[in-house]
Amino acid sequence: MKVVYLIIKVFILLVFLVLALCNRQVVQFFYLPGQEVSLPLIVVLFGAFVVGALFGLFAMFGRLLRLRSENARLRGEVKKTARLNEQDLAVPAASENGDGKY
Repeated sequence: MKVVYLIIKVFILLVFLVLALCNRQVVQFFYLPGQEVSLPLIVVLFGAFVVGALFGLFAMFGRLLRLRSENARLRGEVKKTARLNEQDLAVPAASENGDGKY
């Protein structure tokens, strides 16, 4: 699985490298009304990628917190059940003939 992730990372790096080499022309970027800056196109594309990745992380953050709290709750239930099972094992079972002797 690590090899697959490495291949994906190298592929993404190569795509960015090709984009950087192909898009060196300068473009006007308007970041506020009436405010502009001249940047290479790859800088604008990379900035858009970073902003999109950040929005994606923020969108995922609420779900991540919910899943973590549910995971902690379920781990607590498992520990509680394990303690109850250990207590049941510690108490000797009554004999099957019903005479009350162990």
